[in-house]
Amino acid sequence: MRRLTTILLLIVLWVTLLPGAVLAQDDTYTYYTVQRGDNLFRIALRFGTTIQAIASANGIVNPSLIYTGSVLKIPGPTGGPTTPTTPTTPAQGVYVVVRGDTLFRIALRFGTTVARLVADNGIANPNLIYVGQQLRVDGVPADTTPGDTTPGTMPDNQAPTFAFDYGIQVHLPGTDMNAVAAQAKDLGAHWVKQQIEWKWYEGSRGSIDFTVLDQMVAALEAQGLKILFSVVKAPDWARSTDQENGPPVDFNDYARFVGALAQRYKDRVHAYEIWNEQNLRREWNGLPLSASSYVQLLKVAYTAIKTADPKAIIVSGALAPTGINNGVDAIDDRTYLQQMYAAGLANYMDALGAHPNGWANPPNSVCCDNIDGLTHDDHRSFFFRHTLQDYRQIMLNNGDANTFIWATEFGWGTNADLGLAPVPGYEFVQFTDLNEQATYIVEGFALGKQFNYVGPMFLWNLNFCRVAPEGEQCYWGLVNPNGDPRPAYNAVKSIPK
Repeated sequence: MRRLTTILLLIVLWVTLLPGAVLAQDDTYTYYTVQRGDNLFRIALRFGTTIQAIASANGIVNPSLIYTGSVLKIPGPTGGPTTPTTPTTPAQGVYVVVRGDTLFRIALRFGTTVARLVADNGIANPNLIYVGQQLRVDGVPADTTPGDTTPGTMPDNQAPTFAFDYGIQVHLPGTDMNAVAAQAKDLGAHWVKQQIEWKWYEGSRGSIDFTVLDQMVAALEAQGLKILFSVVKAPDWARSTDQENGPPVDFNDYARFVGALAQRYKDRVHAYEIWNEQNLRREWNGLPLSASSYVQLLKVAYTAIKTADPKAIIVSGALAPTGINNGVDAIDDRTYLQQMYAAGLANYMDALGAHPNGWANPPNSVCCDNIDGLTHDDHRSFFFRHTLQDYRQIMLNNGDANTFIWATEFGWGTNADLGLAPVPGYEFVQFTDLNEQATYIVEGFALGKQFNYVGPMFLWNLNFCRVAPEGEQCYWGLVNPNGDPRPAYNAVKSIPK
């Protein structure tokens, strides 16, 4: 009996010391103090309940809106009401993990190593640490001077957390940028993605032309839009080949470029996506397809951007769902994602990029229909819902439950009003008409919002029909080659936001 009493006392002490958690006095509620980075999905997951149950118990009208420091009643048998406690101030040499931390970031900040943190704290899985966890650290923070950008140091990660929101991809260079930005605003988008083709802005090493970049940022900023730059396509001087597109031989060249962007546009460009569809040969030509190689690029880019702008969100390059896994033309995106995690992905990103396209499959459909004549319906990669759900499961398998998936490209294409036969390989656009395109997009946004782990979603695309009227990009455009809205434009505009 004495042994059982001792065990129960230890359990009581352990629960009491959890950040924000207190003991129960009856069988109705546990009280929890909301911590920075929390949302109802994570809190519900932690306490084994549901978002709806917590919202109902606390009279929460908007489950997406909770505040740090507020006290929530958590229904269930695990506890009841008492007076909330405040976590004690950590002793010197102890660091309390906050939202966005990884061992890599903490090690950089304190001038130590991940291996030392693991050894000193008995950490079994270096990719798995928790908000509120207290870690023993040696040394002093490397960022004691605000704005310090000394090589080898990096300020504390201050990136905010962005949950679900509405975004659109645009093409600004060579257009009336102010008009395009105004159209994005008219749609009700809060975020805009612009792909930055590095090769057009740095003609020779160290010589960056910011003229057009400045114009793009100013046009989007004038409309109050949040900005995601997706930075891709190394210039020929940095590559080993001029075939297709690919990364630089020296990843530090890329890091210097994105670091320069982050320094110039600090607090103006809110997020950076590091490369695009790197599991495809056509985007990674010049080097063998390799998740570990990509993570090395991500690592140096992450460090460069965070040094210049700690609040910038770093989004991992979204993978291409292809259904191909031959290791030369493509590596299956699910396989590649797991390989990225094995290479340390979680240490160098704030959000996971994804391209959950639907081909001609409705967003709520599931694999596999195998309809006669319909292409791209025989593999999970071709289904919007499956891509999001499969990625989430891989994240959970790797202890990464708190990171949002950012759909940096999604949509449904159609050639119904273009009077052109589909480009070879895109025959599936014939099976989606204009009204279906509009319906699928609205349903896709709704499904992403329903999945509490999806952050901003960027619809592909607004105005590529104006830029490339005979290219495959036009199939997905919300305006036609004349600039007139397709049904999808008005459907997106009408979504309550």
